[in-house]
Amino acid sequence: MIFGVSPTKDAVVIAQATGSGETFVIKSIKSIQFQARSGDGLNELLQRLVVIFDLSGTSRGSTIALLGSSSGRFKSSVEAIKGEAITELAAAKSGLPVVRVTAASLKKALGCTPGQKWQASAEERFNPGSSRKNWSPGAVGAAAAAFKIAQGRLRVSDLQ
Repeated sequence: MIFGVSPTKDAVVIAQATGSGETFVIKSIKSIQFQARSGDGLNELLQRLVVIFDLSGTSRGSTIALLGSSSGRFKSSVEAIKGEAITELAAAKSGLPVVRVTAASLKKALGCTPGQKWQASAEERFNPGSSRKNWSPGAVGAAAAAFKIAQGRLRVSDLQ
């Protein structure tokens, strides 16, 4: 299982996926709303993430693909950065490895055409015809991060 995680200003979006590059499938998308203004809100987020990672991440080889905070001209909000930190803490409590994914690396991973934004490519690939119920900008990032990690995985049949 790969957990693609995209922290936003008011939610942590998790895309649970399986497979490798060509067999990649998104199983579910969850959005966990949170309030970053209080310790109680962040503690509740931590507990909810630990439950999700513990229940679904027990299979061998589960990984968290964490879409890292943006820097530079389009910086992430303080709330998104807090969501990212709480996600890393929940991963540590659950014993799952975290692989940080940068937004800059997603263009190549998704095979974007010249001038195409990675968000548009991910939308076309993972939500054709707007068929997914919980689709959002956070879901785009979570799905793309999970896909990038899935590309690096080998199937058992690839080794034979």
